Amino acid sequence: MSHLAILSGFGRFVPSPARAFGYGGAMQIELEIHGALHACCHPGFEVGQQVQWEIARLRHPDGTVVYELNDHDVLSDSGVPVAAVHGTVKEIHYIDRRYEPAIGDPVQLLPTGEPARITPTTSVPAGTDFDHDLIHVTLKLQDPGQMPEICDWDPQLECPAEPGAREGVARAQFELSDAAVQLRELAEELAQRYGHLADAWIDATGLASLLPRARGAAEVHWRLDFTDVPAQLVMEIAGVEFTFLPDTASIRQVERIVEAVAAGRLREEQRAKGASLVLEMSIELADGTTITQRDTVQGIAGQDSFSIIGPLGDRLARTGAFKAWA
Repeated sequence: MSHLAILSGFGRFVPSPARAFGYGGAMQIELEIHGALHACCHPGFEVGQQVQWEIARLRHPDGTVVYELNDHDVLSDSGVPVAAVHGTVKEIHYIDRRYEPAIGDPVQLLPTGEPARITPTTSVPAGTDFDHDLIHVTLKLQDPGQMPEICDWDPQLECPAEPGAREGVARAQFELSDAAVQLRELAEELAQRYGHLADAWIDATGLASLLPRARGAAEVHWRLDFTDVPAQLVMEIAGVEFTFLPDTASIRQVERIVEAVAAGRLREEQRAKGASLVLEMSIELADGTTITQRDTVQGIAGQDSFSIIGPLGDRLARTGAFKAWA
C-alpha cells in the first residue's frame, strides 16, 4: 500500500473547515498531523514552541482546502508540492473517533458515525506509543509568503480521500455486478433463517456478517472484493478466508457453507512440516464433501513461545472443532 493510501485511509477529522486567517500582518493556519504517521518516531512539540515544518495545501474534490504536515516525506514522495514554514504553535487539539468492525470484513475498522471527540492539550509527546487519530494544530506563521502552492487531490489515486467516497465506489461496482441481486437475496434469507441464533448485519454494498451468540461458535462474513479482475467473493470463517468467483454456483456454495458452520461441522488442525507450521480448516458440507483451506507459517514449528497478533494469532491459539450455533 502506498503512503498516500495510508494517509487517505484515516480520513479528515477536522472540527471546523481548515482555514488560514491573519491578524495585523501575521497569519495563522490550522494544520493536520495524522496520528499514524506521528506515531512513527516524530518528535514531540508544545504550545508556544517555535517549529519549522514542511507542509502541503490539499484541495479536496468538495473544494475544501486542508493544510497537512509532510510527515516522513509522505506527501512530497507522492509528488505533492510542499514548503518549509516557520511558526509558533498556538493551539493543539486531539481528534479521535470511535470505530467498529466493518460488516463483512471484521479486520477493517470504520468510524461509527458518532461525533469525533475533540480534546485540547498543551503538548504532544514524541511519536512512540502515540494513540490518537489526528492532531489539529493552530500555527502562527512568521512569513505567510512561505506557503506551498495548492495541490488538487486526485480522487483517482489508489484510495479516494474520504471513506464515503470509497463506499460510493464500492456500492456502484456492486450494483453493476451480476451477483448483486443474488447476494442480497441470500443475505436476507440467511439472516431470517439464523436470526434466532446469530446477529445478522447486511450492508448495501454486498457485505454481510453473521455473529453467533453461542460461545465457541464460528463467525461468518462475506464481501465482494473489486481490487482484482475479475471481482472475488471473499468468505471469512473464524478469521480464515475462502475465495470464490461471484457467480450463481459460488453463491449457492456460500449458503451450504453457512449451513455447515451453523451445525458445527468444521475443524481446525495444526501440524508441523519441517520448520513450518501448517494450519488447516476443513468444513464438511451436508452432501458429505469437504472443503479445506491451508495456511503455512514459516519458521515457527517447535518453538515454545512466539507472539503473533491478529487473525493468524487467533488461529495459532486454537485447534479442534467449533461449536454449533444452536
